[in-house]
Amino acid sequence: MSWLLENWFGSKESLEQVREDIHEHLHKEFYLGVSGIDNPQQSANRVEAKELFLTMNGPWDNQLEEAEQELLQYVHDELPPVVRDEVGIIPFYTQVTDEGYLVLTYIRNATNRNVLLQKLPLTLVTADGEEVARKTFDLMANGPVGHMASRPMEFMFRWEEFDRIPEKEVPLTLTYKKPEKRRIEETQELNMGLSADEQSHYTQKAAEEAPVEKGKVDLQVLDIKPTDDNGLKVVVVFRNGLEKRLEFTEVPIIVHDKEGDAVARVSYTLENMKVEANSQRIWAFDIPSSSIKKAEVNPDELSAYIPQARQRKKEKAYVEPATEDNKGLLQ
Repeated sequence: MSWLLENWFGSKESLEQVREDIHEHLHKEFYLGVSGIDNPQQSANRVEAKELFLTMNGPWDNQLEEAEQELLQYVHDELPPVVRDEVGIIPFYTQVTDEGYLVLTYIRNATNRNVLLQKLPLTLVTADGEEVARKTFDLMANGPVGHMASRPMEFMFRWEEFDRIPEKEVPLTLTYKKPEKRRIEETQELNMGLSADEQSHYTQKAAEEAPVEKGKVDLQVLDIKPTDDNGLKVVVVFRNGLEKRLEFTEVPIIVHDKEGDAVARVSYTLENMKVEANSQRIWAFDIPSSSIKKAEVNPDELSAYIPQARQRKKEKAYVEPATEDNKGLLQ
């Protein structure tokens, strides 16, 4: 990876010249639409780049020299503000290689939750708008992008993947077209904290154990699992048995151990969390280890309880009495 960075702005004599070169290379940021806002790029509600934490993973992790990491941090801090409650991708460097056309970007998650990107369809277009290459990148192996975090990511379009190879000096722009969704549950490309296999598993489990009931709205915990960082993942199904779509805005979760002691109390603010009429949606909530009040808890002996779940619509959620189920019936 180092060879990609060794010549960046290396001949510049001052940081001011570097700064100018950075902004000359920047492309327009595009957004994945997780906030539900129409035309999020026009939003004035933005977060400064320096408020996001820069993280490395994949080929970037532990393979850069300290000076190169500092350069990536400097480039990152020079980026324009990102739209709040959105996931943006901003290309900051392109290079023509023997293998293909390389685009280096930052994926910026300005939401308050981790975002796991599964398949990301991207295209390369000329200044005239001609699409010369398209490719869907599988990002599952990279893991989730942390909340209020930014991650460098490279996208390589190999020459054999091009419909037409333009002249070398023709600049290309990376673009994203949000796929049409038949149903939220069927084509969830931004699946918060669940892999494709997990989503399939829990969707089947919800259908068997927690089917949607007409006229009722409730939430139920499907599973509580440990995470790699000693935290917990609480998998919840949102069930909407009404004839119209609902939007949930806040989900507080209380976790108890088998003695009934509170292990964790957390509250999640959801932006544009929609559940279609007569359907259900699976969501995973990560509880960091810093929020767990007892040491060495056993996830198999924990239960979760949601005291309240707010909706944007006027209909009130049906409240189901709590059960003794180990995983707990929510609401």
